[in-house]
Amino acid sequence: MKEHPDDVRHWLGHCTRRGKELPKEDPRPSKEEIQADQIAALNRELEAEKRRNAQLVLLNELSQQLETRLDLPVAAQLAVNVLERAIDCSYVSLLVHEPDRREFVAFASAGRLAKLIPPGYRQNVTRGMIGRTVRLRKTQISNDTRQEPDYFSLPNENSLSSLVIPIIHNGYIEGIIQINSEASEAFHSNEVALAEAAAAELERAWERTNYHLHLTEIIQAGISLSTMMEPRAVVREIASVARQTLRARFVHVILFDQSRNFTQRASSGFAPKLQKCLEEMPLQNSLSQIALNASQAFRIRDIRKYPLGTSELEIDRSNLRNLMIIPIRLHRLSIGSILAFGKQDEIFFTENDESLGSLLSSQSAAAVEGAWLYQELQSSLTTTTQLYRVSFEILRTEELNRAVKIILETALKIANADMGGVVLYNPDQKIETELGIDANGVHNNANHPFNLIQQAMDSGTTIFTSDEKMTEVCFPIQTHLRKYGGLWLRLPESLNYNSRHTAALQTLANQLERAILLIESRRQATEIESAYEELETTYDLTLAALTSALDARDHETEGHSVRVSQLAKSVGEEMNLEAHQLKALERGALLHDIGKIGISDAILHKPDKLDEAEWTMMRLHPDIGARIVEDIPFLQDTLPVIRYHHERWDGSGYPIGLQGKDIPLVARIFAVTDAFDALTTERPYREKISAQEAISYLHEQAGMLFDPEVVSAFEKVFAEERSGVE
Repeated sequence: MKEHPDDVRHWLGHCTRRGKELPKEDPRPSKEEIQADQIAALNRELEAEKRRNAQLVLLNELSQQLETRLDLPVAAQLAVNVLERAIDCSYVSLLVHEPDRREFVAFASAGRLAKLIPPGYRQNVTRGMIGRTVRLRKTQISNDTRQEPDYFSLPNENSLSSLVIPIIHNGYIEGIIQINSEASEAFHSNEVALAEAAAAELERAWERTNYHLHLTEIIQAGISLSTMMEPRAVVREIASVARQTLRARFVHVILFDQSRNFTQRASSGFAPKLQKCLEEMPLQNSLSQIALNASQAFRIRDIRKYPLGTSELEIDRSNLRNLMIIPIRLHRLSIGSILAFGKQDEIFFTENDESLGSLLSSQSAAAVEGAWLYQELQSSLTTTTQLYRVSFEILRTEELNRAVKIILETALKIANADMGGVVLYNPDQKIETELGIDANGVHNNANHPFNLIQQAMDSGTTIFTSDEKMTEVCFPIQTHLRKYGGLWLRLPESLNYNSRHTAALQTLANQLERAILLIESRRQATEIESAYEELETTYDLTLAALTSALDARDHETEGHSVRVSQLAKSVGEEMNLEAHQLKALERGALLHDIGKIGISDAILHKPDKLDEAEWTMMRLHPDIGARIVEDIPFLQDTLPVIRYHHERWDGSGYPIGLQGKDIPLVARIFAVTDAFDALTTERPYREKISAQEAISYLHEQAGMLFDPEVVSAFEKVFAEERSGVE
């Protein structure tokens, strides 16, 4: 090793000053000693690199674990466990922010001194290093807490190093991770980077979990909304559901009726000043027009700075400034809007909220349409029933001319008139029906007093005219829909005509109005029935959309429900099921796994074989699904499929262990089609098999797992579809 001149001079001068003789042997480190020092340094670097690699492996494991949707406490505990293993420390704790109380509360902890953190431990957001982290919104580190004037410790704690990392989402601190060590200078850049990466992974996992939770809430709310038949109740429920799923502080919903000539409103949350402004705001206001003209949900970060439509709003609190507008559109027309103010516990609404808002808009529109159609149908049926009771003879005829003839004959007898008639116009003011009556009976040719009829129609009231020879009276024929014409009578002047006659003749005119309304109601009922069939189609599309959203929880089975639904319907047709049975089978197939909403993702997505306890939980999903839909009127017929789709022909299935034909036929059909689709679809834990191999398997299991008759029908359907493709 080459000597450095400065080192040699220093060594010689030192020895001379102390009066020592120069040693005969060179005291400098030998080559072997220098090599040993270098090897030791390399070993230390190697150990440090190994530790960094081990930390990265642990961080990667945490990232993979958090990809599976977990409950918030479970995800938090996984994160602190990994950090405690990766970093030399006394303990790791995670505290969640509670803004209403301006406190952090202990959520999860790990480490040999974690017992120092008492259950339910709370800390003010302004205190200590945690308070500094909140103020600066970035990681804080202290490698000698004795030099920190604002540091405070737990009882019996002797930490000398402390690392505090904020968990931030959309500018809002959701929590903090605190890592403490009893050694000084314990944390360096590697540990800081690792802890910050773990906090970021945890924040993303929480965001995914919250999104899926809100999606599930909207799906359940959509099912609840679809059962409501009164528009006011629907609007109130929309406001409540929107506030809950969007985590908004205040929600205001405005809805037009079918005629768009008045509105219904509902609010959820406490903001009296804002609510008053919105309720008093005219529909011509620019904010209302912006909401009604929007084609999709959008966000306004600060309504005070928005250029249009917000200047007249009086906001109760500053945390209501953030606004999301969600239009409610039906058949491409806006029928209302949802205004969501102030994101709870956060600064702004997010893109995820917009996505949830779009789904909420679709479900709201479907619920409103269902309520309108139901009310129209209910009103029509009520009106028809009332008309039947008022005048059986008039209402039992389906021909307008027959009803007019009965009215004229009765009127002539009651009033002792010498002649009369009825003239009815179509919407184009052209005569649609006219009949006259005199001493010779009812006929088509009559000298009608058209001026008198027109006066009665224009005024909407009974018109009398008299001269020396006669009196003419005309009753308008009209309903709430439009004016149709008039019923007139000519009376001799000598006739003693009194109010009793007027009341009786008015009743006859009313009966004719009801007859007209009945005939039109029957026509409208046919139209409403057609609309109701269209609504059922909409229900089925909504169910398919909800099924797709449910399938999205598990990409392994995405599209499975829709495929099985179509296949089961084909088999049902082959077995000559009635229309209502086919519909129940089709809808039940779409919703067969809706009960998995109540099964933990830790079980649902477990890559390994389930243990007995987990299988016990999994076998509950048919009963959970049945309870979800059992109170929904139009889904009652789907219950056999949902509850019994895992029953088997030999009694080996669940949840009850039914066997043979004790299992409902629709459930037996579904079981076969479900098995076929599962076998012929790629899954992570096994490869798919060919359709012919799947058919062979079904044939082998006929009489054991599956109904032989259903398997036979399935084979016919499969053969026909295959020949059609070829």
